Amino acid sequence: MPLMKTPAIRKASWPYRALILVALLALVMGLFARIYHLGFPDTRMWDEVYFPKYAYDYLTGKNFFDLHPPLGKFIIAVGIIILGNDPLGWRIMPDLFGVAMIFLGAFAGWYFLKERVAAILLCSFIAADTMMIVYSRSGLMDGMLMFFVLATVLASWRVERKEQVVWVAALFGLTVAIKWAAAPVVIPAAYILWRKGYLRPFIGSLYLSVLIYLLIVYAGQIINHTSNPWQAWKDVWLWHLKALHQITRAVPNTEASEWWGWPLMTRPILFFWNKPSAPGESVRTVLALGNPVIWWSSTAAVLFGFYDVARRKLVLKQPIADHPLVPVLLGWAFLILPWVPGTRIPFVYNYFPAYAFALLALVYWLREIWNLRPWLVVFFSACALACGLFFLPMAMGLPMSAQSLNDHIWLLSWNHPEYNKAFEINHMAHF
Repeated sequence: MPLMKTPAIRKASWPYRALILVALLALVMGLFARIYHLGFPDTRMWDEVYFPKYAYDYLTGKNFFDLHPPLGKFIIAVGIIILGNDPLGWRIMPDLFGVAMIFLGAFAGWYFLKERVAAILLCSFIAADTMMIVYSRSGLMDGMLMFFVLATVLASWRVERKEQVVWVAALFGLTVAIKWAAAPVVIPAAYILWRKGYLRPFIGSLYLSVLIYLLIVYAGQIINHTSNPWQAWKDVWLWHLKALHQITRAVPNTEASEWWGWPLMTRPILFFWNKPSAPGESVRTVLALGNPVIWWSSTAAVLFGFYDVARRKLVLKQPIADHPLVPVLLGWAFLILPWVPGTRIPFVYNYFPAYAFALLALVYWLREIWNLRPWLVVFFSACALACGLFFLPMAMGLPMSAQSLNDHIWLLSWNHPEYNKAFEINHMAHF
């Protein structure tokens, strides 16, 4: 479908050109940040002690248990096959998904609102978000999970014939085959298809989701548990029972954060830390910290979205079923709801699937502002880019002074005991 100029763009050609320039700069930054020196640090970061190891165990046929389905480890294993069992091999496939998600965002933004501005904004926000950069540069599954969540919703927006719902079902099956936590993405996808008149064909195609998921889990049992094809089906059942038992296991961790803190980004995760050995020596750290301008604004966009939809329904008595924010808000809410009971120790990366919908809500409101004050949207996008550049050293592990590190700790909850040691050494250098 050709991208048609909208009246808003014709009325504001210079702001549009400026927005394009900001987006191009964000794209360059995002690609550089995801690709440059991907093998650093040359040690395992955070949960790389688990998932790249599990991926390698699949390749060697070693028996192990992980409560997540196998697809994410299969994808990581592809990189290990190509580049070897080292940091570059662990990270290359998540990195490729991280790069691809920038361009996926452009398509999602277009099909969400059918406007170029929406495509440009979502693409640039994904490129400039520092936490998404961190997960692109790590041998972990959460960035890939967010990719499949966004792809599933995009596929539902693109459906124009009932035969096309199979693509939504297939992507949903792949999503759940990475982590169960993203299963609620079926709700906004089904809502979109319901409004298009394709809900019944979609429900009828969900057998494909189940089949894809079970075949992937079955492949995992064949590879690392038993070569007996009939025993493997029994082991699929046993694996599910064990995983369900383990999923509520709560292991305290200083990097954990409650679900209500994710939209506020109260506790980023420390991936890597190279402490200074002498006063004045630079430090390197990798902190899974989102771009505050984008992250906090997306949270405000979600909250205002709930308010606006409720106002339209309850006060103005307007129909809201086809309002573009409704499936977005459903996706955000239902992807967070499973974490509310607190039966498992949660981390900020568990917010990633819901964050995709928060970004869509932000794009919606910025599009609304664009129609009235386009230069304000350009200014916001430039601030988001500048903030991404400011926090980029912490996303890539680039050398920083202890004072610079201290300047990046905007909230007390972002601090870590390891950082305090660097601050103390830096303080001693002044005496």
